Amino acid sequence: MVYKFRTGFRMTGDPQKVGETLESLRVRSGGQLTPEDVVVEAAKRRSVLHRYFEWDDAEAARQYRLSQARYLIRAVVVCPAQDEPPFEPVRAFVCVGGLDEEQPKSFTHVCQAMRDEQLRDQVLERAREELLTWRKRYADLKAFAEVFTAIDKLVSCDL
Repeated sequence: MVYKFRTGFRMTGDPQKVGETLESLRVRSGGQLTPEDVVVEAAKRRSVLHRYFEWDDAEAARQYRLSQARYLIRAVVVCPAQDEPPFEPVRAFVCVGGLDEEQPKSFTHVCQAMRDEQLRDQVLERAREELLTWRKRYADLKAFAEVFTAIDKLVSCDL
């Protein structure tokens, strides 16, 4: 079997060795690959997987807290107040920026993003890219053929 890193993933190293190591772990674990098994294997300094992890505990803790912060930001939704017209809850903060190194990713309130043409375009483009990524991930599932057709039609339109 040939292993490669998926497009869009910023990985270096030999994907063939990584894939073979992960498959070996899966087989040794009775057919199921778990993140815990991967970390145990990667902790071995000579493991092919070792280089893909942050082993400095302070830096790993910082990165994990940043991940928790992103999760928290994505968890908050805006709901209508009692004196407002009803609407479905929507994410309060949306990701903007990150299109180049001069403008790092950050979050802004969804209302602010929708009022600003440039930010709105960024949010819609990010949504479009996520939709295409989802479509590519499940492209081989024929049960979603109608959904794929709708996605193709939507993304071909000018947002």
